[in-house]
Amino acid sequence: MGRGPHWKDGVREGAVFRRQNPSGIVETARVIEVVPDPQGIAHVHYDFLVAKNDQRFIDERRTLNLETFHQAFGKPIEN
Repeated sequence: MGRGPHWKDGVREGAVFRRQNPSGIVETARVIEVVPDPQGIAHVHYDFLVAKNDQRFIDERRTLNLETFHQAFGKPIEN
C-alpha cells in the first residue's frame, strides 16, 4: 500500500470497499489510486468485482470522482 495522500474517509490506494444487496450480490471495490484531474477534482481508479456465491459477473477497472465513489461505497472494510 502506498504512502500517498489520504482522501475522504479512507479512500486511498489499496483500500477495499464492499457492499451487499438483499439478494446476496456482493460488490467489491479495491482502490488502485486517487488522482486529481486538471481542474483539481479527485478521481478514484479502482478494480470492481460483482459476484454472488463464487460466480463472478463483472470484473473490471473503473473510475469515479471521489465524492460519487464515497457516496456509493462509504467506508472501507477492515483488512
